[in-house]
Amino acid sequence: MVYAFLYGLGTGMVFSLMLGTVFFSLIQNSIDYGYKSGVFIALGVIIADIIFILAAIFGAQYLPEIDNFDFYVNLLGFCLLIALGIVSITKKNSQLVYPKTQWGSNLYFLGNGFLLNTLNPANFFIWVAIVAKLTEDNFLINEVIVFFIACLLAIFGTEVGIAVFASRLKKFFTPKTLQYVNRIAGIIFMLFGVKLLLDAFELI
Repeated sequence: MVYAFLYGLGTGMVFSLMLGTVFFSLIQNSIDYGYKSGVFIALGVIIADIIFILAAIFGAQYLPEIDNFDFYVNLLGFCLLIALGIVSITKKNSQLVYPKTQWGSNLYFLGNGFLLNTLNPANFFIWVAIVAKLTEDNFLINEVIVFFIACLLAIFGTEVGIAVFASRLKKFFTPKTLQYVNRIAGIIFMLFGVKLLLDAFELI
């Protein structure tokens, strides 16, 4: 059980530090809007991961088959990332323009993390591979549960830590620097979007 917990912590930390759209979204939004935005992005990521893990454990073979499903997911991911990229590049200030209430803001950031994590097909297959590895290593069901709890805790804790660290950097940035951060993040989002589009056409 201890081994499963430590193994899960290590795996979760590695996942959290992998460069990706969630990582850059955490940094950008935490600098612009404070660490609480990063906490809700991390929550969105965890909710998506829980769905992936449950689907992987209980068998992806039972999910309904949809023709060219991966193609459409990649295409949707491309549209989302291009839109986020354009918003980031053209943003004039650090005021959030989408939601008007605190709950609206929280739901926006939670949805941001959920969608960025969900619309990357590779994430699901990574969890499937992990479940297969645990089965191959003869993990008992209680050890599998402990592993995934530790893994999710590590992912959430690491991403919250990144959010807090990024928000602390805000005082060192001028409005001009923040604009550069937003533009860089926007370009990164769009590059990931283009990659998803290219991957989509490879699936046809």
